[in-house]
Amino acid sequence: MEPILTAILSALVAGAAAKAKDVAGEAVANAYEGLKSLLIRKLGKSGAVQSVEDEPQSQPASAALAEALAQQGLARDAELAALAEEVERALAEAKAAEVPGAGDIEIQTVRGRMNATVEKLVAAGRINLGPVVAEQRDATVRDLTAGAPSKNP
Repeated sequence: MEPILTAILSALVAGAAAKAKDVAGEAVANAYEGLKSLLIRKLGKSGAVQSVEDEPQSQPASAALAEALAQQGLARDAELAALAEEVERALAEAKAAEVPGAGDIEIQTVRGRMNATVEKLVAAGRINLGPVVAEQRDATVRDLTAGAPSKNP
């Protein structure tokens, strides 16, 4: 996948998730709405964009939007890339300013047939970890840090 297309999808998904959880503040909302509006205008329809907004974590919704962008020749669109970068920057600033919810990690369920492992998660906000289930052998959770600035390993 084209790097710009990946950045556009990533920013749209992150912005939609922040909007759905009502976190990250006005700067993120404005940047996200700008990206979303431009996408709809350039695509000429809103179905694929709306699907991502409705279900930000849906792989089929992201794939449909990626396909629509590629078909319209927007996979390398500089204007969309700039707005995607603006969304990412606004999200990073919200996390740095410790806006409630902006630095959270939320995982519903981790399930593994042989082993299930969750480790080395760092969140500026909170970590909400659902069940960790291994059908056979071990389920392991370790090295989780919440309420600390995130660091790249």
